[in-house]
Amino acid sequence: MALPPAPPAHWPKRPRSRRAWLKGLVAALLTTWTLLRDEQDLAAQASCSQWHRCGMCGCLCSCLGGSDSACPSGTQEGGTWWACCFSSGRLWLVRYLDCCGPRDRRPACPSGCSCNQNNSCGQYPSNQNWCPNPSTRAAYCTRAQVWSQC
Repeated sequence: MALPPAPPAHWPKRPRSRRAWLKGLVAALLTTWTLLRDEQDLAAQASCSQWHRCGMCGCLCSCLGGSDSACPSGTQEGGTWWACCFSSGRLWLVRYLDCCGPRDRRPACPSGCSCNQNNSCGQYPSNQNWCPNPSTRAAYCTRAQVWSQC
């Protein structure tokens, strides 16, 4: 009687036990749940006092149903501007991106959601309407995204 062929070299020496497989599955599920929960917590905690909003002029997108990673429903990405913000002993390059929609349906920014960090709203480039077709489109809110070090 011939022996079965040897398994390929990349296979583990022993098959994983049911207990080890379940531990791995539980660890993966807990990690996924933690990451999703933390992402939701960050979105819920968005505020104008966060360091990466140092050059922001506009309404927080999280207050209108969006986030720093997505524009609210019914809006599209418009123009951008950049600023360097200080945190943890370093300067960080932050991209500010306006979410644009029809000018005549622009919602009011809820209380506590309108950011004017370092009086940036009166300064170029943050005081510009960066939306395409500015005569008919307006910025509803602004997203802030940390890109790299300055």
